[in-house]
Amino acid sequence: MAEDFKPENLRNVTLLSFLQTGFEISLGAAQKSIEVARNPQDNAVKLISEMKTMLTVPEHSGPELQDKAQAMAGMWLEKGMTLLSEFKTAGGKLTEGK
Repeated sequence: MAEDFKPENLRNVTLLSFLQTGFEISLGAAQKSIEVARNPQDNAVKLISEMKTMLTVPEHSGPELQDKAQAMAGMWLEKGMTLLSEFKTAGGKLTEGK
């Protein structure tokens, strides 16, 4: 049990969990891509709507150009983290039945 907490073993556990998370995100992204490809007409409206929101300056941004850029960057980060979370969840469901 004490062997598990040695620094060299912790690095291996961290690396393995990092690789597993990356694998789950990749699987989830692939699954979502296949779902979109199966029904492109139904998903086109959703994709265009998402792209429109990504290119629209948020209302809560300040008057300066830098404020607008920061608001958009924050929105992009939020959307990106949401996507990663969705992909990880979807990929985790695929890897549960190992």
